[in-house]
Amino acid sequence: MHGIRMRAGLLFSLSATTLVFFNYLYFLKWYQLSGSRFWVIALIIISAPLALMAFRGYQRLLLPAAILGLYCCYTVAGYFVFRAPEFDIHYLVQFLLTALPFFAAGILAGQRPAGVVAVALIAGGALTLALPVAWIHFGSLWQGDDFRNILGIPQIPGRTPYYSYYQLVAYGIALGAIPIFVWLLTRARAPIALVAGLAVTLLLAELGSRTIFLLLPVVFTALVFRLKGLAHAAVFFGLSAALLVGVFYAPIARNLAVVQRMEGETERYEQGAIFRPKTDDHNPYDTAGAFDTGDGNDHRTWSRQTLFGFAFEGWVSSPTAIAFGHGLGSYSLDLAGVYPGWLPAPREGEIYPHNWILEAGYEGGAIAVLLLGLVLVFPLWRVLKDQETSDGAMSIGGMYLLVFGAAFLSGGIVLNYPLFFLCGAALSAQARATY
Repeated sequence: MHGIRMRAGLLFSLSATTLVFFNYLYFLKWYQLSGSRFWVIALIIISAPLALMAFRGYQRLLLPAAILGLYCCYTVAGYFVFRAPEFDIHYLVQFLLTALPFFAAGILAGQRPAGVVAVALIAGGALTLALPVAWIHFGSLWQGDDFRNILGIPQIPGRTPYYSYYQLVAYGIALGAIPIFVWLLTRARAPIALVAGLAVTLLLAELGSRTIFLLLPVVFTALVFRLKGLAHAAVFFGLSAALLVGVFYAPIARNLAVVQRMEGETERYEQGAIFRPKTDDHNPYDTAGAFDTGDGNDHRTWSRQTLFGFAFEGWVSSPTAIAFGHGLGSYSLDLAGVYPGWLPAPREGEIYPHNWILEAGYEGGAIAVLLLGLVLVFPLWRVLKDQETSDGAMSIGGMYLLVFGAAFLSGGIVLNYPLFFLCGAALSAQARATY
């Protein structure tokens, strides 16, 4: 019976991670429940009871789980106390169905790290293989719409295609590269691992995601420090810094996508418009018109500086706001009030600060930042504290560090299921000594 429960734990880990990664990497979050993921949900339901019976080491997880539960209760209370009634309560439901269930699923999946690692490798490998396919079939290494066609991502009639495919491809490749990097560090010579890490970083420069391009070397450096010590970490950090400087300043790198994206955004920002004016060439990715104020000419600057500044100023606007914030979903409504016409659906939390501290602070105050911060920092403390850990647990810790770092620059708290899932998985994976 114990063997059955352990196999069920692996099956749950595989299916739950598939649901999380496919939602995030392949856009299934945009679609109604369909046959494409019925089988995944069925496997989760079937394996969850037996996987729960095989669960071990729950005592060390009680404190972070209790803090997360307290944070959710506090957020729910703040929603009803501070938030205006016009805000869609569906946003609150989304928050509750993200934070608690995905954190719990991550804890259960982390007991069998091999499942999480296997799905990351498959997802990252598939996206990496799509790069040469795009080059052969379309004549270019990277085009957003090319990947939608190659990966068979369906398109909802009437919905504008997502314009940031490059970001999700970069996330997928980076997450899949982390367990390979850990394996090379523990099974091969250190120089091989360092060269592989630099090669993946250079590949990300061509994909154009600045967040992942800058974060992945930090994650690799932390893994090198944890597994090989300070000397190797210093060497890799120096090589990574040289690579990053070369990408942005060397003449040979001027055509890399990450450089062009940075320069293009800087130019638009200087012109007073972070979005290019909408043209009449029927390009479905040219969605700037959705953010006009109505006259067709007012393309106001909307950058991280705008989002960060509005969140910080609103957070420290009064002693009450500093302590308790303005309530769940308040940022989207308040920003829409300052920039009318920017947000298609402000009642549904259409926009957020792109920084988890500022979002939690604006909407829940210092109390929310403290509660959520304790939960999110727990896995990092565990990784550093445990002297011996498996390759699988270390890989999950690296993946979590990447997603946690990205939460400072991208995404929001609500519906950030990879963050909560990997947080739980990194916590529980540290309790095991086997892969």
